[in-house]
Amino acid sequence: MREKEPSNLTGSPERNFTLPKSHILRGRRNFEELFSSSSLLASQNVNLRYTTYPNTDKEILVGFIAPKKIGKAVQRTKTKRLLREAYRLNQHIITELSITAEIGLHYAFMARRTGLTFETVQDDVIVLLEQLRKRLMLKNSFS
Repeated sequence: MREKEPSNLTGSPERNFTLPKSHILRGRRNFEELFSSSSLLASQNVNLRYTTYPNTDKEILVGFIAPKKIGKAVQRTKTKRLLREAYRLNQHIITELSITAEIGLHYAFMARRTGLTFETVQDDVIVLLEQLRKRLMLKNSFS
């Protein structure tokens, strides 16, 4: 079988565009901890909840949430897929910072509605990741 050739659409070769399962926030306890002591960033279609940890024992974990109030299961699943893909392509915005800052970070993207296009989701995810990056840089510069 022939090997798959790398795509030219992925941009620079230094960036890793994979999102392994080990980087996904899972488990009830992790989500309860995130929602009990987190900060919120909001955009028109997507919210971002995050919490930081001073030690690097906690790694960077990301979750994707589509609440039941926004639609039926098929719509919620599609929305989570859009969130995951938008994050996967733009995760370098935040992962590069957290490596240099030596902090643990848990965060979750939460959809506010269904019926979104990939472009709108991606725009919101980029804006939220950049806002999060700015907050983390400010927080670490004063610590």
